[in-house]
Amino acid sequence: MTQQYIYLVAIPFQLNELASAESIALTGSAPDEHGITISNTCVDTRRGAYLKSCTEILFEAASVKELCANIRSAELYADGFRVSVVKKPRSLSLDSMVLARQIGSVIGGKPNLSSPRVVFMTIITSEKIWFGRLLSESDGIWNAFNQRPYVTSSSLPSRLALALVNLVASPGEHLLDPCCGTGTIVMSAAHYGICATGYDNNPRMIGATTKNLQHYKLKADVELKDAREISGRFDAVATDLPYGISLVKDTVATTEILSNLRTCAPKAGYIDIRDLSQPLNDLGYNVEAVIPVPKLRLLRRIFITSNSDQ
Repeated sequence: MTQQYIYLVAIPFQLNELASAESIALTGSAPDEHGITISNTCVDTRRGAYLKSCTEILFEAASVKELCANIRSAELYADGFRVSVVKKPRSLSLDSMVLARQIGSVIGGKPNLSSPRVVFMTIITSEKIWFGRLLSESDGIWNAFNQRPYVTSSSLPSRLALALVNLVASPGEHLLDPCCGTGTIVMSAAHYGICATGYDNNPRMIGATTKNLQHYKLKADVELKDAREISGRFDAVATDLPYGISLVKDTVATTEILSNLRTCAPKAGYIDIRDLSQPLNDLGYNVEAVIPVPKLRLLRRIFITSNSDQ
């Protein structure tokens, strides 16, 4: 029988499409209405923006009684363990602490609630219970990156930047951010073992990115360069495209940037407040997804593209 894994996915208000897209990109499966993803793929969720945890499924059951019977039958043993219970939804009329003690009582070995060597996750809905060994959890580094020393009013939120990186790149690949600003995307990529290159045509932004990277002891290649003049080959492009008051001028500049970047990588993720679907198609991109990212009165869009020429 193929090993399965259960993932818990955070789905903030109005960001269900983004959270779902990240889950699909990393695990190959979308979350259900409870934010639960079941997959045959094991992913290290330390790099998750909305993917919170990965648990190796040991048992599935229709009731607590059945689950406890399965654990006894398997003679499950672990020294220094803790049982954590997650209710989906949280309004389920079950006492999590009582349930954790009940399940823990049928596991062999001594529990350790404060600093466990093994965490057993019990994820329960009104229809089903999953029980397994916790393998990884999101390290939440985007929270720290939001406190970076150099930032501007238009800087990309760190959690969104990390989600964008996860949509197009994996550890070991080479990612380009051609409009890096204060380096939010570059930092997220570098932290998770992605070779990152950041360019910007503003010396102040290059200085800010460099200092932010140094603050978190991260390494990336950062250079002063116009995105319309970049050359080279990368595994992926991810960037928050420049936009501002003069939309006509910015649209021309954006078209020139996108035209130049089209052959730099086989896949890309572009963020913009404008609908770039038609311009991207006109330039020869294959637009695979358009993901809305609303916040208050601002609607950003993520355009996930591929290039058949690569």
